[in-house]
Amino acid sequence: MKRQSQKTNGSSAATSERRQFVRATLVGSALISPKNGGKATTAVLDNVNRVGAGLRTKEKLPVAQAVTVSLAFLDADRAEQMERLAGKVAWVKPWEKGFLVGVVWDDLVTKEKNRWLSYYLEEAVKSPI
Repeated sequence: MKRQSQKTNGSSAATSERRQFVRATLVGSALISPKNGGKATTAVLDNVNRVGAGLRTKEKLPVAQAVTVSLAFLDADRAEQMERLAGKVAWVKPWEKGFLVGVVWDDLVTKEKNRWLSYYLEEAVKSPI
Protein backbone atom coordinates (compact mmCIF):
# COMPACT_ATOMS: atom_id res chain seq x y z
CA MET A 1 0.00 0.00 0.00
CA LYS A 2 1.37 3.35 -0.99
CA ARG A 3 0.73 6.41 1.13
CA GLN A 4 -0.43 9.49 -0.72
CA SER A 5 -1.89 12.80 0.33
CA GLN A 6 -5.66 12.95 0.66
CA LYS A 7 -7.99 15.62 -0.65
CA THR A 8 -11.70 15.79 0.05
CA ASN A 9 -12.88 17.54 -3.11
CA GLY A 10 -15.43 15.06 -4.47
CA SER A 11 -15.41 16.28 -8.08
CA SER A 12 -11.66 15.93 -8.59
CA ALA A 13 -11.56 12.70 -6.58
CA ALA A 14 -13.53 10.75 -9.14
CA THR A 15 -11.16 11.69 -11.96
CA SER A 16 -7.79 11.17 -10.27
CA GLU A 17 -8.37 9.00 -7.19
CA ARG A 18 -5.21 6.96 -7.79
CA ARG A 19 -3.11 10.01 -7.05
CA GLN A 20 -5.08 11.33 -4.07
CA PHE A 21 -6.42 8.46 -1.97
CA VAL A 22 -4.66 5.59 -0.26
CA ARG A 23 -5.92 2.20 -1.33
CA ALA A 24 -6.24 0.01 1.70
CA THR A 25 -6.00 -3.74 1.41
CA LEU A 26 -9.20 -5.14 2.84
CA VAL A 27 -9.96 -8.74 1.97
CA GLY A 28 -13.40 -10.05 2.76
CA SER A 29 -16.73 -11.16 1.44
CA ALA A 30 -18.95 -8.72 -0.40
CA LEU A 31 -22.29 -8.84 -2.16
CA ILE A 32 -22.84 -6.86 -5.37
CA SER A 33 -26.51 -6.17 -6.10
CA PRO A 34 -27.66 -4.50 -9.31
CA LYS A 35 -29.93 -1.53 -8.61
CA ASN A 36 -32.25 -2.68 -11.40
CA GLY A 37 -33.31 -5.63 -9.25
CA GLY A 38 -31.26 -8.28 -11.04
CA LYS A 39 -29.50 -11.22 -9.38
CA ALA A 40 -26.95 -10.36 -6.68
CA THR A 41 -23.40 -11.66 -7.09
CA THR A 42 -20.99 -12.71 -4.36
CA ALA A 43 -17.51 -11.22 -4.56
CA VAL A 44 -14.25 -10.94 -2.68
CA LEU A 45 -13.18 -7.43 -1.79
CA ASP A 46 -9.45 -6.86 -2.48
CA ASN A 47 -8.90 -3.17 -1.84
CA VAL A 48 -10.92 -0.09 -1.06
CA ASN A 49 -10.61 3.66 -0.67
CA ARG A 50 -12.90 6.65 -0.26
CA VAL A 51 -13.90 6.68 -3.94
CA GLY A 52 -14.18 3.01 -4.84
CA ALA A 53 -13.13 -0.60 -4.50
CA GLY A 54 -11.53 -3.49 -6.35
CA LEU A 55 -13.30 -6.85 -6.17
CA ARG A 56 -13.04 -10.36 -7.62
CA THR A 57 -16.10 -12.23 -8.81
CA LYS A 58 -17.01 -15.23 -10.93
CA GLU A 59 -19.75 -13.29 -12.72
CA LYS A 60 -19.10 -10.72 -15.44
CA LEU A 61 -20.82 -7.42 -14.64
CA PRO A 62 -21.74 -4.79 -17.22
CA VAL A 63 -19.60 -1.65 -17.15
CA ALA A 64 -21.59 1.42 -15.98
CA GLN A 65 -24.15 -0.78 -14.18
CA ALA A 66 -25.52 0.87 -11.02
CA VAL A 67 -24.88 -1.42 -8.04
CA THR A 68 -24.99 -1.61 -4.28
CA VAL A 69 -21.97 -3.24 -2.59
CA SER A 70 -22.64 -4.72 0.85
CA LEU A 71 -19.69 -5.18 3.22
CA ALA A 72 -19.64 -6.63 6.74
CA PHE A 73 -17.40 -5.43 9.58
CA LEU A 74 -16.91 -6.62 13.15
CA ASP A 75 -17.12 -3.86 15.76
CA ALA A 76 -15.15 -3.73 19.05
CA ASP A 77 -17.67 -6.14 20.63
CA ARG A 78 -17.28 -8.52 17.67
CA ALA A 79 -20.82 -7.79 16.53
CA GLU A 80 -21.32 -7.72 12.78
CA GLN A 81 -22.05 -4.32 11.25
CA MET A 82 -23.20 -3.93 7.64
CA GLU A 83 -22.35 -1.14 5.23
CA ARG A 84 -24.07 -0.68 1.88
CA LEU A 85 -22.43 1.60 -0.66
CA ALA A 86 -24.02 2.70 -3.91
CA GLY A 87 -21.82 2.94 -6.97
CA LYS A 88 -21.23 2.05 -10.60
CA VAL A 89 -19.10 -0.61 -12.22
CA ALA A 90 -16.17 1.37 -13.67
CA TRP A 91 -14.28 -1.49 -15.33
CA VAL A 92 -14.20 -5.28 -15.66
CA LYS A 93 -11.15 -7.37 -16.60
CA PRO A 94 -10.89 -11.12 -17.15
CA TRP A 95 -9.01 -12.93 -14.41
CA GLU A 96 -7.88 -16.57 -14.15
CA LYS A 97 -10.75 -17.44 -11.77
CA GLY A 98 -13.41 -15.04 -13.07
CA PHE A 99 -13.29 -11.25 -13.27
CA LEU A 100 -11.67 -8.29 -11.57
CA VAL A 101 -14.18 -5.50 -11.06
CA GLY A 102 -13.67 -1.84 -10.18
CA VAL A 103 -16.56 0.01 -8.55
CA VAL A 104 -16.67 3.79 -8.07
CA TRP A 105 -18.88 4.96 -5.19
CA ASP A 106 -21.64 7.47 -5.94
CA ASP A 107 -20.48 9.52 -2.91
CA LEU A 108 -17.16 9.77 -1.10
CA VAL A 109 -16.93 7.60 2.02
CA THR A 110 -17.43 9.80 5.09
CA LYS A 111 -17.70 9.21 8.83
CA GLU A 112 -21.31 10.38 8.76
CA LYS A 113 -22.49 8.05 5.99
CA ASN A 114 -20.11 5.09 6.26
CA ARG A 115 -19.01 4.77 9.87
CA TRP A 116 -17.27 1.39 9.71
CA LEU A 117 -15.52 1.71 6.36
CA SER A 118 -14.39 5.24 7.18
CA TYR A 119 -12.93 4.05 10.49
CA TYR A 120 -11.07 1.22 8.76
CA LEU A 121 -9.63 3.59 6.14
CA GLU A 122 -8.46 6.04 8.81
CA GLU A 123 -6.70 3.24 10.71
CA ALA A 124 -5.10 1.90 7.52
CA VAL A 125 -3.61 5.32 6.77
CA LYS A 126 -2.14 5.51 10.29
CA SER A 127 -0.46 2.11 10.14
CA PRO A 128 3.16 1.91 8.94
CA ILE A 129 3.85 0.67 5.43
